[in-house]
Amino acid sequence: MKTNKSSIILWILVLLLVACKQQSRFYISTFKHPVKVEIQRFDVDFINLDTNNTLAALKLLEDKYPEFYTLFMEEVLSMHQADSIENALQITDFLNDSIFKTVNQKVKDVFNDTKSIEHDLSKAFSYLHDYFPDKPIPAIYCFVSGFNHQFLVADTILGVGTDLYLGADYPLYPDITYDYLIPNMRQEMLVPDLVNTWLHRVFPFQGKDDVLSQMLYEGKILYLMQIFLSDTPKSVLIGYEPAAMDWCKTHEKKIWASMLENKYLFSTKQLLITQFIHPAPFTAPISSESPGRLGMWMGWQIVKSYMQNNKNIELSELMSNVNYQQILEQSHYRP
Repeated sequence: MKTNKSSIILWILVLLLVACKQQSRFYISTFKHPVKVEIQRFDVDFINLDTNNTLAALKLLEDKYPEFYTLFMEEVLSMHQADSIENALQITDFLNDSIFKTVNQKVKDVFNDTKSIEHDLSKAFSYLHDYFPDKPIPAIYCFVSGFNHQFLVADTILGVGTDLYLGADYPLYPDITYDYLIPNMRQEMLVPDLVNTWLHRVFPFQGKDDVLSQMLYEGKILYLMQIFLSDTPKSVLIGYEPAAMDWCKTHEKKIWASMLENKYLFSTKQLLITQFIHPAPFTAPISSESPGRLGMWMGWQIVKSYMQNNKNIELSELMSNVNYQQILEQSHYRP
């Protein structure tokens, strides 16, 4: 009996190893061109500005971050002449405001150490550089905006508003946004959100503007994220609570049947696309019990099925293929 049990355990381990290997065909053990991300802490330097001489302090800030400074002033603060006395006074008032002084101190506390963030971003962008060497790698900046901006994106710049990742229990968030968005306003979501934002930038949507195309486009982005951030839980990649992931898995067959029965896939109605793709408390065409953005989750499952059933398809081919009906047909998706 001992021998039989040992044999069974051995075979289970072998099967598990084989399964893991099959799921990780794009895994890279050693990057050919590793990327090292060093986060630029514009947020901390901005918070620590000498407001006794704001104009001079702003000049020093501009000298240290010339590209990002201009982008921040124009896009976040809507200041095209940041060195004016009037603008300097507004910035001084913001930095000395009692509420935002508390918020900004919380930013410094929560993001006191960004080494783990840099590690995860370095891995993700190393994957991007190895598989897509023609795609730019951004310089990463942190900033604070008084809850005004989540991201700043330019050709070689990716900035994130750290004051919007202070934790789902942060007491000021219910006053500034919708309740269903708050659970993802935590530090754990910052890396997936940054990678997701940059992948949308370097792989812009192309194809017919219908539900299926939008679903599978978002599914392709999530498929890359699953590879680039392999240590991150799948629920975090898509921004779902574990219970929401369980709901999707439990009802996957019914969701798909409903989409087919109601002929949602090839609809070009913008409202329907929005209901399936954009953040919301739930996905209205399916169920009030469902999580929002259900189209993204379904697109992810179809793309995974497509790549599992077409082992000859490389990542570059996946991302360049905008024939979404073909992807669906060749996915042999059967929940």
